Amino acid sequence: SFSAVPGEPSVVRYSVPVIERGRPMSITASEARKSLFPLIKKVNDDHEAIEIVSKHGNAVLVSAEDYTALREGSYLLRSPVNARRLLKAYENALSNVNVSERELIDPDAAEQALAAE
Repeated sequence: SFSAVPGEPSVVRYSVPVIERGRPMSITASEARKSLFPLIKKVNDDHEAIEIVSKHGNAVLVSAEDYTALREGSYLLRSPVNARRLLKAYENALSNVNVSERELIDPDAAEQALAAE
């Protein structure tokens, strides 16, 4: 049983399943409900999806950042022409073909130069 001492900080412990690297974590909806906040932290820290299994269907918990990246990738690869162009650019970058190096512009210096004109 848990008894908190008034005025003292209390500690709440959560059980989060641990998995082997490379294998997707799969938990029941009941387990996910009990450990929701630690699971949210885990997907944001590890960037590994967690499959939630239920008799009503399965779902996947991913960080918002990873979800946005998946949607963006899906959008960019939707067009076969764009997918081929991106794949070619990626292959060129890996083999240092048609790769050029450019100085980054200091945004503060650019603003100051415009203001001085």
